[in-house]
Amino acid sequence: MGSSGDTYTERGPEMNQKDAVNDIKERLGEYTRLLREIDNQYERLGLMEMTMAAPPGSSMTGMPRGSGAPSDRTGLTVMRKMELEEQIKETITEEQKERASIEAMIQQVKRPDERAVLRLRYFDRADWDGICAALYGDRQDYLDRLDSYQNRTYKAHGRALLRLAEILKDSGENDGDDRGATD
Repeated sequence: MGSSGDTYTERGPEMNQKDAVNDIKERLGEYTRLLREIDNQYERLGLMEMTMAAPPGSSMTGMPRGSGAPSDRTGLTVMRKMELEEQIKETITEEQKERASIEAMIQQVKRPDERAVLRLRYFDRADWDGICAALYGDRQDYLDRLDSYQNRTYKAHGRALLRLAEILKDSGENDGDDRGATD
């Protein structure tokens, strides 16, 4: 019979591992949200450029308009566009640094299928069906054993997350605030 101290000791590493996996999941989630932010910024820039390309129509009333309004509005729009372009550059720089950091960890994962799952899921934002097809789609029995191959994909992802969690823990980089501190 084990005492409550034994139970804590037995569960302690398990809980630490679970916390480490949650940390890496959170970091990967933040990375994919950063990619989404870049997508959204580009979409906004595209809409802004379309608006700028279509100048306001002329007034059909025949009434004179103030000469300063259109140029002020245009200048403000150009300024906003330039600010957005600068924000996009800054966000891309942040994404590139984080991608390089994550890629350095992925390169330490030994199994190629696990590395592929991580890259496809988080860098390429592939869905599970696409990842499974990329890994096993060339197998003759792929369609017949699709469920089995999907399970293999999920298990490879789980193992890869465990390995990344170990790598993150070993590197001492598990605090999100410390990522940029090496600059």
